Amino acid sequence: MSIVLKVELEQPSTGIPAQKMILKVYDRQHSLELRKSLSTGPATKASEEQFATFLRGGLLPPFLAECEENGAWVSSVYAQWGVEGREALAYMKSTQSHEVELKVYEQLVDMQGVHVPTIFADVRLPPQHAAMEKDESLAHYTEIRAILMEHISGFPLSDLVTEVPESAWASVCDQAIEIIREIAEHDFINFDVKPRNTIVRPSEESLYHVFYLDFGECCVRDPSESDGIWQERKRQRNEEGAVGFVMMNYISRAKGKNGRKYKGTLPLPWEYKPSLRFQGDYFSQCNKTSRVKYRAETS
Repeated sequence: MSIVLKVELEQPSTGIPAQKMILKVYDRQHSLELRKSLSTGPATKASEEQFATFLRGGLLPPFLAECEENGAWVSSVYAQWGVEGREALAYMKSTQSHEVELKVYEQLVDMQGVHVPTIFADVRLPPQHAAMEKDESLAHYTEIRAILMEHISGFPLSDLVTEVPESAWASVCDQAIEIIREIAEHDFINFDVKPRNTIVRPSEESLYHVFYLDFGECCVRDPSESDGIWQERKRQRNEEGAVGFVMMNYISRAKGKNGRKYKGTLPLPWEYKPSLRFQGDYFSQCNKTSRVKYRAETS
């Protein structure tokens, strides 16, 4: 959904060695998974010129307003706007991902450098297509957004059973779950929580330090949402379970025969125990009417 580049920050005059960093780029033209999700083919010279004409005509603001009012996935949006609309939708999605990721990292400032990457800079890059570069009036909509952040070396948690001795499986998984729980206490929902976005960094002492990264697919809590509605949304998403249950499955298959789940009687090296943090008294007291009202309010 975005492009991740490993870069080096050179400081020749200081004598300090080049520092490795990550530049995460939100580029509607070249984010292949984003374009695939929108059923949009590769960006071409023709599509860029059409989009430039669309922007010069002042059509992007009403397009964005229609998406906000009717939903970005309403078929009428595509039918009315065509190729230009698909490029505009790709612009909207990449811009939203950049903005929400910055907001999330602001909420996680105390965890930066500890269990999430440190953010160094909000970056703007010039457009890549000549049709955009020639018109400075389009700069606001054609600049490429990026975030410069700490480079976390290591391997994804999904590779635990092949990268970590079995004796350390429990400590690594416990650490990962605690980090997800701490992140989940903040006022946003991460719709893309998964083990592969959890990075395990080995240390010289044969210990492991866990980081979580990738917050581009998040929803920040609206101030108008009540505690009850927000709690229900968090319960339904179950962010910690998206890592806990999946890692239980990985470990079970690793201990089973021929890649099948473990059927023995001995306890597994690690078992996920849900915290039930977002169950709470609110939901035990809810009656059927209030649940129906919630679904109607949020549909």
